[in-house]
Amino acid sequence: MAQVAHSRTTGIAALCVLLVLAGPPTRAAQNTPPAATAAEPPLTFGVALDLAITNNLELAAVRRGRAIRQAHVSTARLWDNPEFSAEITRDTPHGDVAIALPVDLGRVRSRRVDLAKEELVMADVEEAAALRDLRRKVRLAFYGLLAADEQVALADGVLTGAERMKEVAQARYEEGAAPRLDVMEAELGAIRARADMDLARSSRRAVQADLNALLNRPPGITLTLAGGSSDLPSFPTMDRATADAFASNVDMRAADREAAIEERRLSLLKAERTPVPTFSVGTALNAPGEFNVGAHAGVSVAIPLFSRNQGEIAASMATIDLIKARREAIRRQVEANLFSALERATAQKARAESYRTALVPTAVAIQGLAEESYRLGRDSILTALLAQRALRDVKSEYLEALLALQAAVADLEDILGAPIT
Repeated sequence: MAQVAHSRTTGIAALCVLLVLAGPPTRAAQNTPPAATAAEPPLTFGVALDLAITNNLELAAVRRGRAIRQAHVSTARLWDNPEFSAEITRDTPHGDVAIALPVDLGRVRSRRVDLAKEELVMADVEEAAALRDLRRKVRLAFYGLLAADEQVALADGVLTGAERMKEVAQARYEEGAAPRLDVMEAELGAIRARADMDLARSSRRAVQADLNALLNRPPGITLTLAGGSSDLPSFPTMDRATADAFASNVDMRAADREAAIEERRLSLLKAERTPVPTFSVGTALNAPGEFNVGAHAGVSVAIPLFSRNQGEIAASMATIDLIKARREAIRRQVEANLFSALERATAQKARAESYRTALVPTAVAIQGLAEESYRLGRDSILTALLAQRALRDVKSEYLEALLALQAAVADLEDILGAPIT
């Protein structure tokens, strides 16, 4: 009895020690929400694009360039420094102290500030170009991930059909209605479908990593998307698209800004033809027998006798003409590219629609009939397997058509310089 009591006491003591070591449940453990509430809601394309605009590192780097241009504006606002001079000589007077100050009479400083401000506006164009590239990448990655999800679903459906066909072949073989070769063919189809499933899942993770990089997230974070690969904005008419492109196209905006900058530079060059006089005041010191302190004033100015910025002005005027000519070429190219992009997008939309309404339903029906025909012993298993592969190929082509359609939309948005709403 003493031994039993001793063992019970030892067990109770050990339990108490474990409870003390474990301690009370932590606050985090008590307040941990269920996994469903911690999960992020599915991302729509608009939300994904907003997140990319906010967090993308490449866009953030481009935006930092504005600070450099703003510093140039601050530099252009500075006045010229005064100049102080002091002199001691053996000649009389024995000393001289003077201060000189350049005075801008030709408004050179104001023209310099105008040029720097115009160059600052170019930062908006650079940001718009970066936004255009980011919008394209996000669209292709987002809808590529949606297509990858649908590809995984397609591979899962094919695998389910292959497993079902294997069961049918096995049942017919056991009944003596089919040879062992049918079972082997069905098993081969299932193995191939399982390999396709693994490939689809790996491809999905790769595309997900691309989208995570654009959102500035670690590559392994799981993303759940809302929508489908067939989601499309309404295409604008040619007239409306042309007006929008002429107002927002990044290349045309860049050409306009370059012309404006060069015009400001030309104005500065013309203003610099007026010399900047330097006014000085001072005093001469210690001239024995004449004076102890003698004030003096003066002005110095460069004489624009030979150089009056003739070459720089001529080059600037020629540059303006070149930019304007290039802008007209860009305008004509935008019209042509816009027409081609609208045509391609419309054609890709019609192609995807034909897959959705005709090709895919027909392939589904053929596959169902072929499988039923084999189950009833009217056709060979090869016919059913070929129908399964044909259905898989048609659905894969449909997904490729949808991705091509999204790429055409991205091309159209690039030319417009703004998202299509």
